[in-house]
Amino acid sequence: MAIDGNATCAVPECGAPTSGPNNLCEEHRLRGWVVREGDSTMVITAWYAEHGDEAGVIVLNDWALGVCFGGGAGFAGKLRKQGFVNVRNLATPEELEAAKKPAEGKKMGDWGGPWETQYPWEMS
Repeated sequence: MAIDGNATCAVPECGAPTSGPNNLCEEHRLRGWVVREGDSTMVITAWYAEHGDEAGVIVLNDWALGVCFGGGAGFAGKLRKQGFVNVRNLATPEELEAAKKPAEGKKMGDWGGPWETQYPWEMS
C-alpha cells in the first residue's frame, strides 16, 4: 500500500492506479527499494550523477518523484539543471554497487545522499 493508502499515481496529471508498493502507476514507476513505515510504503529510487571530477548517488522517494517532478524524466532533467551530468536511474542492486566505485579520474562527491533543493555550486 502506498503512502497513507494513496491509490492513484503521485504524478498530479496522471490519476492512474498505483502499482504494488509504489506511489506511482505502472507507466511512471521506477525500480528501487521498498520502505515501509506503518501501513505506508514508498520506493526509494537511486540516481547516479557526476559533477566536475566527482561522482555520487542521489536518492529520492517515488512520491516526491511524482509530485515534484512528474516522474523520472522530470527528476533527471532537474538534476541536469543543477549541474549534474551522466545522470541515470540505478535500477538493480548491481548497478548501485558499481556506482560506489567511481570511474577513473572521478572521486566520490560529498553531495551524495538525499536529493537537495540546492547544491553548494548553485549558491555562487
